[in-house]
Amino acid sequence: MHTALLFAGAVVVFGLLVLDARSSAERHAATESTDLAATVAADPLVVDVVARAHADAARDRDGSVATASGQLQPYAERVMATTEIDYLTVMDTDRTRYTHRNTWQIGRSFVGTTAPALRGEAFTEVYEGTLGPSVRAVVPVVVGDGEVVGLVSAGVTLDRLWDGIAGRLVVVGVATLLAFAAGAVAATLLARRLDRLTDSRGPDELAHLFAAHEAVLHSVQEGMLLVEDGVVVLANDEALRLLGACGATGADRSGGITAPFAVDDPRLDPAARDVLAGTAPDGPVRVGDRVLLVAREPAVTRGRTVGEVVALRDRTELQRVTGELSSVRTISAALRAQTHDFGNRLHTVATLIELGRSDEALRFVAAERDLGQRLTDRVVQAIDEPVIAALVLGKAAQAHERAVEMHFETHLTPGTQGLEPVDVVTVLGNLLDNAIDAAAARALDDPGADAWVELYLADTDDGSLVFQVSDSGAGIAAQDLGRVFEQGFSTKDASGGRGYGLALVRQVVESLGGSVEVTGGAGTSAGAVFTVTLPRPDAASATAVPSLHRSRP
Repeated sequence: MHTALLFAGAVVVFGLLVLDARSSAERHAATESTDLAATVAADPLVVDVVARAHADAARDRDGSVATASGQLQPYAERVMATTEIDYLTVMDTDRTRYTHRNTWQIGRSFVGTTAPALRGEAFTEVYEGTLGPSVRAVVPVVVGDGEVVGLVSAGVTLDRLWDGIAGRLVVVGVATLLAFAAGAVAATLLARRLDRLTDSRGPDELAHLFAAHEAVLHSVQEGMLLVEDGVVVLANDEALRLLGACGATGADRSGGITAPFAVDDPRLDPAARDVLAGTAPDGPVRVGDRVLLVAREPAVTRGRTVGEVVALRDRTELQRVTGELSSVRTISAALRAQTHDFGNRLHTVATLIELGRSDEALRFVAAERDLGQRLTDRVVQAIDEPVIAALVLGKAAQAHERAVEMHFETHLTPGTQGLEPVDVVTVLGNLLDNAIDAAAARALDDPGADAWVELYLADTDDGSLVFQVSDSGAGIAAQDLGRVFEQGFSTKDASGGRGYGLALVRQVVESLGGSVEVTGGAGTSAGAVFTVTLPRPDAASATAVPSLHRSRP
């Protein structure tokens, strides 16, 4: 199709060039003929001879023609020999020729238009005379008083015009053919390349595939992006929504970011830029107020890696439910542990009663009841959020089951201080789990050492919230302090999916605008100390609390 269009275009162009060349040659011939005829008509010899022949024509037509022709024919032949004019005819006003290229035409009538010239006007025309079609000019011969006494016609035949432009048209034709041939070769190469790139798919099939691709890409519930050389070249609506790159109306991306865009686009959240740049590890990553599960795979086509496919899943709601479920499981485990503990206590009470020591049995029951009730009252009074309160009580029971003493101290006003319960559960749950594991492990290695975990919650003087978790574990080596918050790193056995808890803690704290610090304590009697500082929305109402630097109660 492309070649056919090129051929048609070449024919049209060549035809237009031929018409233009002919028109140009005719204009040039008309100009030259007019100039030459005007020059001849103004020549004194011609004016004198024609005027006398015109005057004598009434008395002796044949004699006047012979006399004028004898003087003007040699003159006309010299002019025709020295110019490009094909013929030069001098005639009387009645069309009788005095000169002609063919001498046997002398005395005969001129064939063509003469009326404008008889009125004293010079004109040009294309006319088929005795020599064939020609471009001619007719100019009047005027004497001093303005009388028209004769006419001069000069012209160039069309055959000679074609002979003059034929050489140029050959060059133009060859150039046109070469251009057509080059275009045909280019069209063939392009067709082969397109055929190879599209796997011989036609336009309709490609349009159908593109429509299907768009439908699938923008309807899946996962975020999908294609990153090539630091540029996001493809992104569906869900990916832009999860990364916070949409406009104010979510799916309406007006005012938001659309692909392609750079991975370090300043309009993106810093965490989103880390995800796109690949600096954030695979797995759970917090972006803004969302927890995303990030997965990366190389994008390979035809055996060549063209970029990286980034898949995003929203785990925000799942994370919240998981936090609540973790609290429920913690309480359930604590209740199961207490079942055995209370069984032992009931046997002890029953034995004391059988031995007749009912007073000691009552004191034993009251002491255990008061101990548990005091812990419950302290937690519930300090934290009126049931999910977090359940978390603390459950972790206390879990610590007790593992022979770890848990201390709880708070200087917070009741409530969560404007924080989302799921965020607090993520932070405290992971810190307490690690602290209990560290204290229990230290107790196993050194049976004579105290096993304890301390949770301290407070407001600082500047209105920030501080969560501090310390333990009696072995601590963290100095070389590992900078890596404990890296995803996948763990000082414990790396099997079983460890290495994600502290990474989530860091992500949550940073997304809330806070900070988390750790001191190792390796080689001392005290273990690691994690301190989380968070800005509180109602910081203006914060009250001063005692310093955090204190001895363990």
